[in-house]
Amino acid sequence: MAILKRRSRMISFRLSEDEYASVRSLCENEGARSVSDLARDAVHRLIIKDSQADFELTLRELQGRLDGLDLQVQRLAMAVGPGPARGARYSNGKI
Repeated sequence: MAILKRRSRMISFRLSEDEYASVRSLCENEGARSVSDLARDAVHRLIIKDSQADFELTLRELQGRLDGLDLQVQRLAMAVGPGPARGARYSNGKI
């Protein structure tokens, strides 16, 4: 059985009769125990979605930086030219 956190904060907003009827219908379709549970779940989904969007943005930024570093390494390797270290395996920083 899940342990529920005590809920001490309240958010209130007004709906038209049509909006409320739609929300009640959605509660029944989704199997929510109450309008409050439905609203809480919807807000939670938005929070998770926003968090995932931040993560994906950070991941894309890091990928861009990695691609830039890869390009710089390739340019440096071409500038240095072929040498004994090319293709050699490194062990503890030594050839």
